[in-house]
Amino acid sequence: MFFVFRIAVLIFFLFSAEALADPSRTASLLIEAETGRVLFSENATEKRYPASLTKMMTLYLVFDALEKGELQMDQQLTVSKKAAGQPRSRMGLKENTTISVENAIFAMISRSANDAAVVIAEAMAGSEAQFADKMTRVARELGMKNTRFKNASGLHNKDQVTTAQDMAILSKALIQHFPKYYKLFSVRGFRYGRRYYGNHNLVARYYKGGDGLKTGYVDASGYHVVGSAKRNGKRLIGVVLGRNSVRERDRHIFKLLDSGFAALKNKKETLTTLNEAPLFEPGKEQHPEDNEKEYRLRRIAAKKISEELDRTVSLDQSLQMKQNDKIIKKAIIDWGRKKH
Repeated sequence: MFFVFRIAVLIFFLFSAEALADPSRTASLLIEAETGRVLFSENATEKRYPASLTKMMTLYLVFDALEKGELQMDQQLTVSKKAAGQPRSRMGLKENTTISVENAIFAMISRSANDAAVVIAEAMAGSEAQFADKMTRVARELGMKNTRFKNASGLHNKDQVTTAQDMAILSKALIQHFPKYYKLFSVRGFRYGRRYYGNHNLVARYYKGGDGLKTGYVDASGYHVVGSAKRNGKRLIGVVLGRNSVRERDRHIFKLLDSGFAALKNKKETLTTLNEAPLFEPGKEQHPEDNEKEYRLRRIAAKKISEELDRTVSLDQSLQMKQNDKIIKKAIIDWGRKKH
C-alpha cells in the first residue's frame, strides 16, 4: 500500500509543486488510450488557449481529405499573400509559389509552420475563416465540447479555446481514425529545399515508445505538449498545458508518462492508483482529495519524493541515457517522396 501511495502522491505532486507556474494557464491530463480511463487530471476541463496544438485539428481534416481522395500527397497548393505573410513559426513560403500537401504536413508537424497551415486551410475551404468553422464543427462531432477554433495555425485569438480533455479526445481520434497517417507524427524532421527542420516534440524523438503528437506556444498560453507512447501493448496519451519553459514542459510530459507506465506495470497498483472512470463519461473525472489535512500530508510526502528524484533525474540526463541505450527513434515514414 505504501508503494501505491507513493505513486499516487508523485503523480499528484508533479503538477502542483512548481509554484511559479501560472495556475490560470496550466492543465494536465493522462489517459489510457484504449479505454479512455483517466490516470491523472489537473484542470483538465478548464479552457485554455491551444496555440499550435490547433494544428492537430488542421491535420485531422487533412488526413480525412486524403482518405477520401479529396487531396493527394503530391498535389501542389498555391501560397497566397495571406499565407506568405504569416508570422513565425513559418517556412518562409513566398507568394504565388507552391508547396505539396506532403511537405505542408511535415512543415506543420516538424516546424509548426503557420504559413503551411494557412495554405492548407485556403486550399480545402476557400478561406481560413471557413476552414476554422469546419474545424469547430468536427470538434463537436468528436465530443470536444469546450473547443472553438478561429484559425488553422493556433496564432493567438482570445476566442480560440480548448481544454486538456478535448486535446486528449482529439489525440485519440487521430490515432484511431487515421493509423496510416498518424505515423507521420513520429518523423524526426524533414528536409525542404536546403534546410533541415527537426521535430519539436521530444516525446516523438526521444521518449521510449513515444510516437507523437504536437507542441505549441504563444505568449498568452505558455508552453504546451501533447504526447503519446506505447509500451507492452498499452498506449498512454499525456497533455501538459501552460508551462513556463520548454524544459519545464518536456520534463512534465516525460515524468507524467513515466508515472503512468510505472503504475500500469503492476495490475494490483493500477486498480488502487488509477481512476477507473473513462474519459468519455461526463462528470466522472476524479480530482485530488478535498480533505485539507490529507491534502497537506500528500504535499509533504510528495515533496520528499520529488526532491529525491530531482537529485538524480533531469531531462538532459534522461536524453543522454536513451542515446546510450540506442533507442533514439528514427523516422518510420516511407512515402517514397521526392528528394528536395
